[in-house]
Amino acid sequence: MIPPRFSDRLWALLLIGSLMPTVILSASWYWFITDGTMLTISPRVFMIVAAIIAFVPSLAVGHLLKPYLAGSISRLHLLAKSLSSGQPVSHQYRSGHDSTEIGDITSALTQVSGDLESTRSQALSETALITAERSKLRSVLGAMTDGVFALDRTGRIILFNRAAEDITGRNLAAVAGQLAEKVLPFRRNGELIMTRWLADHADHDHQVGTWKGLELYHADGHSLYVNVQAVSLHEDPNGIAALITFHDLTASHMLEEMQVDFVALAAHELRTPITEIKASLDILAHEATKLTTSNRHFLDQAITSADELSSLLHNLLGVARIEHGELSCNPVPGDYGTFITKTAETLTKRALNSQRRLSVQINEPLPLVALDQVSIREVLTNLVDNALKHTPTKTGRVTITVTPYSGYVETAIEDNGEGIPENAISRLFTKFFRVNEMQSRTRGTGLGLYISRAIVEAHGGTIWAESHLGEGSTFTFRLPAVATNNRASNNNLKTNITTRGAHGWIKKHSIH
Repeated sequence: MIPPRFSDRLWALLLIGSLMPTVILSASWYWFITDGTMLTISPRVFMIVAAIIAFVPSLAVGHLLKPYLAGSISRLHLLAKSLSSGQPVSHQYRSGHDSTEIGDITSALTQVSGDLESTRSQALSETALITAERSKLRSVLGAMTDGVFALDRTGRIILFNRAAEDITGRNLAAVAGQLAEKVLPFRRNGELIMTRWLADHADHDHQVGTWKGLELYHADGHSLYVNVQAVSLHEDPNGIAALITFHDLTASHMLEEMQVDFVALAAHELRTPITEIKASLDILAHEATKLTTSNRHFLDQAITSADELSSLLHNLLGVARIEHGELSCNPVPGDYGTFITKTAETLTKRALNSQRRLSVQINEPLPLVALDQVSIREVLTNLVDNALKHTPTKTGRVTITVTPYSGYVETAIEDNGEGIPENAISRLFTKFFRVNEMQSRTRGTGLGLYISRAIVEAHGGTIWAESHLGEGSTFTFRLPAVATNNRASNNNLKTNITTRGAHGWIKKHSIH
């Protein structure tokens, strides 16, 4: 049997309590009438008597309601206090077998409290896990020797590890919330190339950019040289838009600069005695008429060695100028076909002396080309000499082909020599690189192509190589043609070359 609900009990008791005074007054009135006695009662006395009679059942009702109402309200009050303070509900606050509406509310709040406690415990567990993971991340970042920092969607720094502080001389408080391009401007040739890359890849996820030898200012003003890697994070839930790692190469860079300085100084100091030796050998070769065949051979060998040594010193000084940003060019618009023809005359004699053949093919008409003739003649000489060295005697052929090409003039030096391995093509234009150095039958410094690339790029052009083993090689460079409306401004032409300022910043300078 289902027990009566609290509202049913309350309604029955209130109904009985409200009917009792009426029943009693009616019975009294009937008694007075039937007894034959008329009792006159004033209205005030009647109201007092009625109130007293009605108060008696009210006390009874309240006494009956107290165990149900007070207990349920007390439990509800204590439960509400527990919930408001965020404490778990104790077992003595639960509603037990109370089937009233207040008991139902208490049971529902108890259930809510249990759910909240379960959610709270889970949240505390997840928070502890996140805290532990963050602690691990801080430990890892703190132990790294490479600098690491993170950027938000606006390019501002939101993470900066200890290595980054040590390398740059800036702490997290100084850089947090600052634009990275202002406090950490990684530059190459004066340009914020990493910043531009990040802007171009802002909508891409996990794109990786890598740069070597970028320049950065330390907090005290001196230059740093670093290798940098950036990763774009488009959908990171922590709001990280990019993560940048950089490795300090300043010490090795300074050592390399010291080596270049030493080589340049040694080459400069050796140039004078070598010049004197060459002059003496030339005089001896012209004036010594009574030398034996053997002595003449030794003299010729000495002259050849002196020429090679002079060429080596010239290349070393050229590399030093390039490394220090002191490569100077004075390009002047001119007839490129005529320049090639005159230069080829000297190169043809070299080919004949080495029992090889050199031919020139110029595809007219050619536009004007702005060039420093001394520098471009050096490029042609380096490329042709390399081709002659790596072609067989008597059957060796080298061809210079000049062709106009979409705003450029293209010069190709093709040979039928031994060719170059495919894995060596990408390193041909680096310093001191020689293909199969230990097995090579020719001598060289490995600097000619490096210098040639620097000269061509200083003119705004490009240079590359193509080759197949056993089939020969082709070295090609392109120089920009002079626009028609600029042909008259010969004296005002400028070209930009890379140079290094007093504080190590790489800048663009105009050469007149």
